[in-house]
Amino acid sequence: MPSTPKRTDERLGHPREAKDAALPVDSIDENRPLRYPDPDPDWSEIAGFAWRAFVDSPLNQFYTETDIAFGWMTANAIHRAVEDGSAMKIQAAESMMKSALFNEADRRRVRIEVTRKEPEQNPTAQKNKDELAKRRAERDAG
Repeated sequence: MPSTPKRTDERLGHPREAKDAALPVDSIDENRPLRYPDPDPDWSEIAGFAWRAFVDSPLNQFYTETDIAFGWMTANAIHRAVEDGSAMKIQAAESMMKSALFNEADRRRVRIEVTRKEPEQNPTAQKNKDELAKRRAERDAG
């Protein structure tokens, strides 16, 4: 099995021209609204969680209707695997999750990196924390 590529900020040295060269890409412009079905109420808790995570994923900007259908099938496969406990069904669900790029290693193999922004500091909350700490210190001192 090939190793997981490093994140771009973890790479050292110069990129190899042949391997890292940009390949031409055909693109199709699509702007129809997408339809996301509700999770199946009979699904196990983890299958419902997987479906909601898929729908809310930052990758959803790339989804098409077929990706959504595949995400639904993946969540259903997770439910069936959990319900039956069959090793084959668990393996099939895991394979589908890899194809749907459910985890970071799978995304990195296709050179997609999700980075989280640092949350903005709320100045009011920080001021309130500082005042509370000050009052506690005054109370404890006297």
